[in-house]
Amino acid sequence: MTFGGLGASDLWALFAIAGGAMVLLYLLKLRRRRVEVPYSPLWARVVEDKQSTSLFKRLKRVFSLLVQLMVVAAIVLALGDPKLAGLAGCSYSEPERPPPRHTLLMIDASASMATVERGRTRLSRARAEAHAVADALRGDPDHRVMVVQLDARTRPLTLWTSDADAVAEAIDAVAPAGALDTPTAVDDALRLAADALRGREEAEVVLVTDAAFPPVDAARVEELRLRVVRVGAPGVNVGVQAFNVRPYLDDSLTYSIFYAIGNQADRPLPATLFLYANDQGQSVDDFIAPARIVASYALTLPAGGVLEDVIPDVKFEGSRLAARVEIAASDPARDVFPRDDVAFALVPERKLLKVQLVSQGNLFLHASLFVRENVALTSVTPAEYAGPEGFDVTIVDAGVGVDVSRPGDYLLIAPAADLPGSPFEVTGVVSEPHVGRVAKRHPIARDLQLVDLNILEATVLAKARGDQVVVASKGGAPLLLTRVDAEGGRRFVALAFDVRKSLLPLNYAFPLLMVNALSWFHQEEAGLLKPRRAGVEVSVPVALEGAGGGGALTVAGPPGAPPVHARQIGERVLLSAQRVGVYELSWAGVAGAQPVAINLMSPAESRVSPREAGYPAWEAPAPVVRERDRWLSSFWRVLLLVALGLVVLEWLTWHRRVTV
Repeated sequence: MTFGGLGASDLWALFAIAGGAMVLLYLLKLRRRRVEVPYSPLWARVVEDKQSTSLFKRLKRVFSLLVQLMVVAAIVLALGDPKLAGLAGCSYSEPERPPPRHTLLMIDASASMATVERGRTRLSRARAEAHAVADALRGDPDHRVMVVQLDARTRPLTLWTSDADAVAEAIDAVAPAGALDTPTAVDDALRLAADALRGREEAEVVLVTDAAFPPVDAARVEELRLRVVRVGAPGVNVGVQAFNVRPYLDDSLTYSIFYAIGNQADRPLPATLFLYANDQGQSVDDFIAPARIVASYALTLPAGGVLEDVIPDVKFEGSRLAARVEIAASDPARDVFPRDDVAFALVPERKLLKVQLVSQGNLFLHASLFVRENVALTSVTPAEYAGPEGFDVTIVDAGVGVDVSRPGDYLLIAPAADLPGSPFEVTGVVSEPHVGRVAKRHPIARDLQLVDLNILEATVLAKARGDQVVVASKGGAPLLLTRVDAEGGRRFVALAFDVRKSLLPLNYAFPLLMVNALSWFHQEEAGLLKPRRAGVEVSVPVALEGAGGGGALTVAGPPGAPPVHARQIGERVLLSAQRVGVYELSWAGVAGAQPVAINLMSPAESRVSPREAGYPAWEAPAPVVRERDRWLSSFWRVLLLVALGLVVLEWLTWHRRVTV
């Protein structure tokens, strides 16, 4: 016999103390009081009767003492939790316990889980399926489960636990506000699974998902024992995959809109693209209202493809724009995934370009720039020229010999060989050159039609490494080229001929050429505010003056969006948002706020029809049945019942005056 509670020595000591106390109580019981009476013959007979029964009464008292000692012994022995293994006739041994099992239960909460099917979202169905998995595992007390939420990050919601109630609460806590607007970070999830299951017995990964992510390698599936519970059914979805706005090339008050809209259906779909403007809007509800519609366009979306296009000449007020695509009401198809129907874009800040024209008097150049609403033109003579400081672009006319060696942006017209600080080497002059080749993909050549220029003569500029020739003559001589002097902090656009010695100023391409050349100098990120994707850490340049001084940074998102943790490193801010919308960055002590547009724009999440990846399906394990004799395995219960029986026996015999 072995003991699972107190040891044998402790039990003997406890029995000695309790038994000794019991014996002491019997020895200290009250004795009869002796009284002398006058009639001795009568009491002598009573004493004679008493002596005849004294032996029996002594035996009765000894029996009562033994019963009480047996009660004490049974209670003391029960405290030792005796194990009967090895005793003949009543041996018992614990059945061999199976090895503990581990299940990593991962629930997909990415954007595609917001797909609505038969009135329920996929996330709602995923929670129900996860509860079914947990219920199938609760029969084994040695089966441990960890619940993980999967979206752009992996978020463990429990530790390894066999507490079924804790697992159920964690499943209900997966994305309580609905699926996030993020892609599925399946690679991060698999790395977490490998770390969490390393060294654990009978381990597996159960992923409840619609599989809207790139297929997982079969070797990793087998290595992790990945099992998938699929939710979702085929459906129709259209969504915005790209959306941007930038100033129109010819006028900063007019904008061009670029969009790309995908169609997941197997047939073309008629749709409408709506544009909304709201200078203070942050959420979808802030924009989507009939009163805020800027324009609408009827589209035909190709089957299983993407429609890309640019909408020119869009005019509106405000700095924030939203696009929404909607399947035409005349078509029976219904969009099951509305999350990607809306995208946001920010309008670049309208900035006046400060241009300095250094000339003896060129009315063609002056007129082409003076009428531009986004150009603040300052004309100076060579004698008045003080340098490029304070101007965005300096234009140096033909025949003007001013110093261009200082850092700045320069547009040179027919630069002479002796132009101070010029980086161009003039190797000669070509007479009556004709346009031979135009680099149509270059920003300066955008929409240009250079015909009938009738150039009288042009200087021959030697090309250097890194030069971009925009226009060349039929003989190969550069007529228009760009050069970047990174070490000197200078950028150049050089036109090899004097515009007054050609018909270019009389051509409609001349003012557009000037605008394109000025725009080339300002192609930095601030000129095109790119929308960022939700769930991905993005780097945003600081645009507010004084915001780089170290003031406390605050990020305000749309109503209901989770808090965004951002950090500033120098002149850039790193942040990651979980919901789409327009977020505002503000700094303590700095006036105004800098907006940042966050969009879904994930083709993988927009593909709502389940992928046929062939993942193994999860199957419920066989129920664990353990045969166990709870009485023999817990013999202390028997001892307590014996003690209780002895107490009852003593009580009955005492009341019937058997042991008194």
